[in-house]
Amino acid sequence: MTREPLDASANIDRVLVTGGDGLIGRAVVDHLAARGLDVTVLDIPGTAAPARAAARHITGSVTDPDTVRQAVTGQDAVVHLAGLAGLDRGSAEEIYAGNALGAFLVMEAAGRAGVAKVVYASSINAFGLPLNPDPVLPTHYPWDEDEPAVIADAYSLSKQANEHAAAAISRNYGMELTGIRFPLVRDIYEHDGTVFAQHIRRAMNEDPRRQACEGWTYLDTRDAAASVEAALSRSTPPAPGILVAAPQTYLRQSTEEALARYAPAVPRDSVPGRDIPVSLHRASDLLDFKAEHTLEQISEALLVDLKDINP
Repeated sequence: MTREPLDASANIDRVLVTGGDGLIGRAVVDHLAARGLDVTVLDIPGTAAPARAAARHITGSVTDPDTVRQAVTGQDAVVHLAGLAGLDRGSAEEIYAGNALGAFLVMEAAGRAGVAKVVYASSINAFGLPLNPDPVLPTHYPWDEDEPAVIADAYSLSKQANEHAAAAISRNYGMELTGIRFPLVRDIYEHDGTVFAQHIRRAMNEDPRRQACEGWTYLDTRDAAASVEAALSRSTPPAPGILVAAPQTYLRQSTEEALARYAPAVPRDSVPGRDIPVSLHRASDLLDFKAEHTLEQISEALLVDLKDINP
């Protein structure tokens, strides 16, 4: 059941965005600033493209308690996006510490400071299957946030830890938290869609099982920002994170054809057309959110043709 929306106009004027100079962060900062919110960014030094729409920048790490405490002071809401996004961003120790400890410190400091709302970045990897070194697949298609976790890597583990931290801190402080399980997020319009098209073709050829686990999902940065706004203004359970994605896959062929090719033994319900084999019912019911930007809006020629993918 959908809870009553928060009165965002009365409760949220000042927002801290951790990782606000990153890919999703810049889009979120621009989006919230355009809505008239006073946005502060907390990010590490040396970012090539800082978010210019932010009213102020704080330089520092979310793993430093003093920096975090100072940053959350006086904020009405926090959007926590800082972290190491993937296994190629550091050692297992660095990834887990940066993501799990960083999220805990931000949530804990926000609770102590009386912040009204925290929206945090979880991941489609929070259930562990896509990055699992074993050839695992979901138990059923379409799958949703209740799909059992099978985790074997530090990144996925850190994202599940974030969701457990959110539940614990919500119980302790009575604070509103919403996690968003982002899929592959990119600016799909970059260079008329060609950069994203090259990325997904490479991903399909390198690890088609992982892409099948993720349901061939993606999300444009603009929709990622819109999902954050939706989460800021609504009350949800603090965990599990809510899956968001474009409603259709990036494949030219039907989803049924892709499932028959890459997951023939997995039980499934019928999936019409090119709809993703991932349920977005919680995004719809709890956030009233639906992604608007799709690859085929740029050009259908950008979609991945399975005939061009290595068997």
